[in-house]
Amino acid sequence: MTVANATFEITAQTAGESPFEADEAGVAYGRMVLAKVFHGDLEAKSTVEMLFTRTPDGAGGFAGAAYVALERISGTLHGRAGTFALLHISTVTASNRTWSRWPVSPGSGTGALTGISGDGRIETAEDGSHSFTLEYHLG
Repeated sequence: MTVANATFEITAQTAGESPFEADEAGVAYGRMVLAKVFHGDLEAKSTVEMLFTRTPDGAGGFAGAAYVALERISGTLHGRAGTFALLHISTVTASNRTWSRWPVSPGSGTGALTGISGDGRIETAEDGSHSFTLEYHLG
């Protein structure tokens, strides 16, 4: 597996109407579209389409959240130009990320990224900045 590291910024965020109604326990449901720009081993732009839940803790914060998303990334990965898609699957508690997996969607690679497979993950630093790691194979 080859490892790519990059930082990214969220350059746009749009909330949309949820396809689900809030429930009696106060669990919120939502839809969001994000635009990102990556710098590093991955020089790219992406669009993320996300569905999420957020469970209140009763004190104005949240007890937990979960989301699924599809992200289309377009740019260069270690100098190879093309596109690929990631599937985000994640659950989060107020204190930490409990489970997260971002596999490359099989067959989604184009151009010099045709045949890409692997998994991505993000980390958020204390200052709110984000880093992205992609462990991948081309073949």
